[in-house]
Amino acid sequence: MIGKKINNVENLPIYEVKDILKERLKDKTKEDKISYELESTNEYVKKFAKITPAKGKKLLSELKKIEGVPEELAIKITDMLPDNDAELLLLIPRNINIDEATKTQILDLVKKNQ
Repeated sequence: MIGKKINNVENLPIYEVKDILKERLKDKTKEDKISYELESTNEYVKKFAKITPAKGKKLLSELKKIEGVPEELAIKITDMLPDNDAELLLLIPRNINIDEATKTQILDLVKKNQ
């Protein structure tokens, strides 16, 4: 198990998870054994982190400013960086209604911050 105790639960973008894991791996000495969970999570994050932390923070803050876009959706968009309307629709839950103008605004922000 990566941690022994759950301190808090919150949604984090992949670029933040990558930084946290980097710090944890740096703290490990050669004698310490890296756990399976830590190693597999690190491999996943390396594979799927598509954006730098600076660009990610900027995109996430801009997405949160858009009315009707909850934080969870903004994080998903920041992680996945959808290229088109079809990919964006796959990320939006059914209980959230976003109009076409907002979808276009989201896609424009993603393209600008890639």
